[in-house]
Amino acid sequence: MGVAILVDAPYLYLGPRSSASPSFLTKYHITDVLSIGSTPPSTLSHITYHRISLSDDAEAPIDHAVSAASEIITTIASHPPRRIFVHCSAAVSRSPTLMAAYLMKNRGMSLKEALGRLITARPAICPNPGFIAQLKHLEITIYGRSSLEVDVLPAKKGDRLQLFCREKA
Repeated sequence: MGVAILVDAPYLYLGPRSSASPSFLTKYHITDVLSIGSTPPSTLSHITYHRISLSDDAEAPIDHAVSAASEIITTIASHPPRRIFVHCSAAVSRSPTLMAAYLMKNRGMSLKEALGRLITARPAICPNPGFIAQLKHLEITIYGRSSLEVDVLPAKKGDRLQLFCREKA
């Protein structure tokens, strides 16, 4: 089973499809599951399931998915004690991309801060280059500039961690 992470306490969790198990959802009091592209391995009657279609393709536009995910997550966040688990197949590209966009749009983070939070907690995260380009464009739209100096994240986990931890040292 993959590892799920708490992205924004206490309501927002991110992980791979394999983490959407009944035991995980029950243990963390998850009330909603947002599936990006894939469907959860099983469903529980007391959980609300949402699905957004997004292909893990560098050419796939993320605008609609970003808006839909932000709306769903904002609704959950404004109704405690609801909690949402967001997943795609592996929690490497699609769902982390939408989480980074949410953190920029709704939590005031730069792209570098958002990706840093996600990658520090789950080093396997590596949005595809097309998604990175679109996230950079979103950041420029929101803040007038991009905080991320690369167009492609390093392939090695250690190098990704170093990229986001460099300024903290």
